[in-house]
Amino acid sequence: MRGPWYVSINDCLLCVLESRFSELRRLGVNDVRAFADLGRAVMDLASMGRATVFIESFNYIVRITNNVDPHADEKLMLEKTASELISKLGLGDDIVNYVKLAASANSVDIPMRGYSFSVGDFIRNILEEPTWLGTNPEDLRSRLSGAGSIAYLVDNAGEFQFDLLLIRKLSSMGVKVVVYTRSRPYEVDVTYDYVIGFAGEFDVRALPGNYSAFWYDDVVRELMNYDLVISKGLDNLETFMEKRPKLNNVLFLLRAKCPLIAEMLNVERNKPVVSMGLKI
Repeated sequence: MRGPWYVSINDCLLCVLESRFSELRRLGVNDVRAFADLGRAVMDLASMGRATVFIESFNYIVRITNNVDPHADEKLMLEKTASELISKLGLGDDIVNYVKLAASANSVDIPMRGYSFSVGDFIRNILEEPTWLGTNPEDLRSRLSGAGSIAYLVDNAGEFQFDLLLIRKLSSMGVKVVVYTRSRPYEVDVTYDYVIGFAGEFDVRALPGNYSAFWYDDVVRELMNYDLVISKGLDNLETFMEKRPKLNNVLFLLRAKCPLIAEMLNVERNKPVVSMGLKI
């Protein structure tokens, strides 16, 4: 599988196979032929790069199960859990607290190689302090306070409720926020049809499909015009590294759930990370 320097072929292919096989099991598929066919589909996609093999193998499951949104029920549960948790948090007025919370909330995901999501861990670790890379609370506070426009690339359901807190806080500071979200389902990510229901203080843009915003050249050109791009989650980070868009205005908020990413960033695995000025 071709890809950026940090990609280990064996690890990434094993990861996508484990993730997709777990989805088939969750959907009640027991026919061994379905697993064999999916395995062949993954290997056929492998030479096309990390983003393609992950996205298109998910799209393959959608087609063979005739289920356009295999994680719909799970996403509703995650959003409900997050909403209940938010009511117990006190963040104050400091914008940095909202950023840290958005990074920590990135624990939501489907099972992957070396990581399995737990609602209990999600709740227990929601206020975990992040590792800061390429920026610090003081510099980021100043950058956010001076921003006129921010693009926000959302990620998983559940954590989206915490993204909303940050988005609305930024809007209350006078920042024009535009949320970019997938137009079609991918794993447990939120989509345009869901996010638009929360719009009001911010605008929402639908991406052309279910790839990361960094995949689409036209979208990348749009992102160049913002004072800051806030990018949530691993897929956005990994697609950024694969596509290498000429953007120097991206703030990454994520948990280093993938062992390869944790090693690359030199942080503990599953540690929340706030990163600016990423060098690849």
